[in-house]
Amino acid sequence: MNLNVYREVKTWKKPLHFTRTKLAKTYLKLIPKIQIIAIAGSVGKTLTQNSISSVLSQKYPTVVGEENLDPTFRIPQTILNAKPWHKYLILEYGVEHPHDMDHYLKITKPKIGVMTVLSPEHTKYFGNMEGVIKEESKLVHALPKYGYAILNADDPLGEVLASKTSATIVWYGQKAKKGIKISHFKQNMHGSNFRIHYGGQLASVHWKIVGKHQLLSVYAASTVGIICGLTIKQVAKGLSQVKVPIHRLSTKTTEHINILDDTYNSSPYAAIESLSTLVELGKGKKKIAVLGEMKDLGDLSEISHQEVGEKLAKSRINYLVTLGSVAGIISKSAKKAGFKGKIINVKSTKEAIQKIKPITSKKTLILIKGSRHAHMERIVNGLLHKSTEINCYHCGKLK
Repeated sequence: MNLNVYREVKTWKKPLHFTRTKLAKTYLKLIPKIQIIAIAGSVGKTLTQNSISSVLSQKYPTVVGEENLDPTFRIPQTILNAKPWHKYLILEYGVEHPHDMDHYLKITKPKIGVMTVLSPEHTKYFGNMEGVIKEESKLVHALPKYGYAILNADDPLGEVLASKTSATIVWYGQKAKKGIKISHFKQNMHGSNFRIHYGGQLASVHWKIVGKHQLLSVYAASTVGIICGLTIKQVAKGLSQVKVPIHRLSTKTTEHINILDDTYNSSPYAAIESLSTLVELGKGKKKIAVLGEMKDLGDLSEISHQEVGEKLAKSRINYLVTLGSVAGIISKSAKKAGFKGKIINVKSTKEAIQKIKPITSKKTLILIKGSRHAHMERIVNGLLHKSTEINCYHCGKLK
């Protein structure tokens, strides 16, 4: 068992987590009939996990973990929450360091593996995209021949993953030749509406989630549902019941302000997709992008922030607010690429709130996004309150 996964745990707590993990591994042997579905990839794992759970729950007893708990602790906890009558155990395999996936796979033996998208993530530790691919692909490689590898046909690296598994491959997404199709997509600040099609049948879905790129989770969850024997109507009902993940492009609307809260984490791929959602939902509104640093990118940090700035420069965004010197690379890149909006650089979340409040109104849409270390949720809380001197839900007073 990889003890390095507890690197950030206090020394006196490590025996507790190690023992719980060993207990979870042993407990799985006592419930051999439960089938494990593992979700991996660089983005979209939590929403995909929640969507699969909601879909399968329409027919089967299913257990899923808490969405904001580190997988190192969430996986054992979720396993121990399983009961003998549960049919499916749904686990998110988030990796940040080499050999994290090995640790998860020593605890569990998934039958179904779902891959979202592979993109630059934690390259400070993986070194480059080759390191990311090497670690993430361990999931599909570990799947049994009688298992299923659910792969994203829209991901350019999908074929690379397909070459590494002996399991049955099922493709999903817009470019998939067979399977679930989606049409009539529309979205607003209250969610999205669309139709799903399969085998000549169709069903309507009211999806509480915004962001066209997040349909990735719809494709994946629907595909898993069909493989597991659900009807298209059951799949649609399950999708309509998916809850909005906290701080993951969730909408917050009051009488005075409209916010896209995407503060849980950030990566180049996710940032660019969220900016596209800001532009789409912000039609007819003043659009403000508030961006913090994308952490743990290592040698790819500077070029990744530059790429986000270049993409942003081509969009019709009115204000760009960046927090800190690293995120400031986005501003410099956007300006160099011809961004026509106004740029504001700030040093603290408190200063960000002070700069943003005077330029907001009911006709303004604000995207707030950054890695967890940037504490961008403080800006969300500050803008939703009259005073900037408020307490963050886990960080204390604004600085």
